[in-house]
Amino acid sequence: MDNRREKAWIDLKKLRTDHGWRQTETAEKLGVSREYVSAIENGRRGISMTVMDAIIRVFGVPYEDFFRA
Repeated sequence: MDNRREKAWIDLKKLRTDHGWRQTETAEKLGVSREYVSAIENGRRGISMTVMDAIIRVFGVPYEDFFRA
């Protein structure tokens, strides 16, 4: 049995910069703080299910894109 846990992964910084948004704008659209966006982008924080849902809604990212093998 494979004991690895799947982790949510998405390049939030790339999504944000591709849209031409600052961290502050992205945070407002996702309903989180700018510090939280920074922490996600720098790998210091994971993406909660609530934020994952917001990223899917705001950026149109398919759910499957959050998980890699």
